[in-house]
Amino acid sequence: MCVHHLFFSDADYPAKGNLIKCNPAIKTKQDRAALLTALSRGVIDVVGTDHAPHTLAEKEQPYLKAPSGLPLAQHALVCLLEHVHDGALTIEALVERTAHAPARLFDVRERGFLREGYWADLVLVDLNRPTRVDDQPVFYRCGWSPFSGKTFRSTVVATIVSGHLAYMEGAVDPVPAGMRLEFDR
Repeated sequence: MCVHHLFFSDADYPAKGNLIKCNPAIKTKQDRAALLTALSRGVIDVVGTDHAPHTLAEKEQPYLKAPSGLPLAQHALVCLLEHVHDGALTIEALVERTAHAPARLFDVRERGFLREGYWADLVLVDLNRPTRVDDQPVFYRCGWSPFSGKTFRSTVVATIVSGHLAYMEGAVDPVPAGMRLEFDR
């Protein structure tokens, strides 16, 4: 399941239009609530992002020509944390569904857990500092976010990738820190 299915509903189409066009399509508020319940109960075991950074020009085409998909990676965590703030999801469940379960599912070697000998892939979050999407840089190469105008209740303060400080307080380190994943298959 993807983050945007837990945030948007069909009520957002009049304002967002093709900006939230994706496959499968975003459905009703009742569907969104059912997905959130399934996620919190462990029926859905992994949350990911669609992260399809189409340009605004591509998304502004007529519906049948506009590509499906949304840029999501930058705001996925703060979006999910809204459900923690609301009491619909625990921090532990969020960590399980976004880090532990994907690492186990794909047999990713030495990642997905805070363990000695594992790579340090960490996100530091301030749960009490709001993030207004319009007030911060959007790091998507497409230059826009479907969350434009939204204020989330949490802020990503820093991101550590493979033990390297890749992002801190709005600044991205230009030196690539990512590494090829290894799998135990």
